[in-house]
Amino acid sequence: IIEVEPMEDDGKIMIDGKEICKNLGTNYENENPNFPFTIVHDDVGVLPDRAASQFKRHIVHISLPMGIKMTVFRWTNYMDLTIEMQPLPGGQDGSCGNFNGNPSDDTTPLIFERVGVRIADGEMLFNNRSPDAWSVEEAEMLKTCDSQTYADAQLTCKEEIKGALTTTMLHECMFDLCFGMNEHALRTARTFATEADKAAAGETP
Repeated sequence: IIEVEPMEDDGKIMIDGKEICKNLGTNYENENPNFPFTIVHDDVGVLPDRAASQFKRHIVHISLPMGIKMTVFRWTNYMDLTIEMQPLPGGQDGSCGNFNGNPSDDTTPLIFERVGVRIADGEMLFNNRSPDAWSVEEAEMLKTCDSQTYADAQLTCKEEIKGALTTTMLHECMFDLCFGMNEHALRTARTFATEADKAAAGETP
């Protein structure tokens, strides 16, 4: 089991519960020939979010069988993740899309339509669900969703989420439908908005 944690609270990189690659510039190679993989911990990589460029980089590169490569960007209290791979035999589908070469059917509403809003209990990889959390910032951002999209999202989420529906679950689902995969883009735009305004005014950012 490979585990990668954020940096806060002395977060670790672990294999079967044992810490590895504690320092930058270290690597690990699995000795089991039945499942060869390597892990490299360094500060080299293209950030998925420019807004994080101001922080020190702790990047974990995981090379797995079947040509699957995962890059984990460890920040203080969260992580970003990129995955590179070839399409699986028989196809695939999930929150990142179906990898059929057609990005137009990988929108959040279409993914929800195909695989559902929440993972069914019998299909989860984990023993427990992460507690639902709804921040003040998310609540404020949801208010910026245009009225028609907001109404459609509310209706879709109420229909799709099975079982007991809490207000937090509803809002999380609506947030996904309103903004899809654009959270990073929005955060980046806001982060650099001040610089753009200064540049337009002829000031040095």
